[in-house]
Amino acid sequence: MMRLALTRAFLRQYSALPEAGQQSCDKALDALSSAFGDPHRHAGLGLRALRRGVYECRANLDVRIGFTRHADTLLIHTVGNHDTIRSWLRNNM
Repeated sequence: MMRLALTRAFLRQYSALPEAGQQSCDKALDALSSAFGDPHRHAGLGLRALRRGVYECRANLDVRIGFTRHADTLLIHTVGNHDTIRSWLRNNM
């Protein structure tokens, strides 16, 4: 099981989501911590590698979560739509 660490940027973006988006995000993060690294368990998360050590998963049809892996910790950086993820990659990775 992987540990999750949340950045301030993620928390700020998360708080701006509507309640339904926050609930979807919560479910995705719960599943992510136990399913990361097990392809059969994370199939429903839409987990995919964007770059080496950089990933995204799907919370719902409109909301994606961007994160990086650091040993046994997944650092959750951003949450939002596809444009949010692209911007995060362009500006921070």
